[in-house]
Amino acid sequence: MDIKIRKASSHCLACGRRFEHLEKHFSRANAGDEKELVREDYCPDCWKTGRAADIEETYSFWLSKFFDPAAESQPDEQEFSPLRTIFYEAVEKEDQTEQAVAYLAAHLLRRQKVFRLMRGVSDSEREGDVNVFSDRFSGQVTEIVDPGFSVEGLQEARQELIQRLEQMEGSQDDS
Repeated sequence: MDIKIRKASSHCLACGRRFEHLEKHFSRANAGDEKELVREDYCPDCWKTGRAADIEETYSFWLSKFFDPAAESQPDEQEFSPLRTIFYEAVEKEDQTEQAVAYLAAHLLRRQKVFRLMRGVSDSEREGDVNVFSDRFSGQVTEIVDPGFSVEGLQEARQELIQRLEQMEGSQDDS
């Protein structure tokens, strides 16, 4: 007899409830036909209340943890929320310093894999390179023009960004 057991199910066989990411559940293997074992997955409630069917047919059972790859690959939105907030506030303003803050925030969010750089193009009409970013959470697409600042100008925008992040952090600690 070859032993073949399929992957864990994403839901309870008895009640149909979908398992949460990293939720513990019970799995058991029953002798199906002569060539394979049939895996069944149950939530703890159904397992304890006996809705997990006949224990006499059970070949083996074990405690499992449901792993949802989609949930695991998503970064925590709250972790990046202050920086995203600053970005969206700054990108709406016309001021050159605000545009530089938005530019720096966009590239930081890109490094944190919250934003994805879709393309960068040179645009003579806008006097600089245009970077197009996509927000992985909202799907919003935003164009950012490289402000073309000197090192001192970008340093000033960087200080402004740090100051705003510190203010937001301070206001979160107060609440």
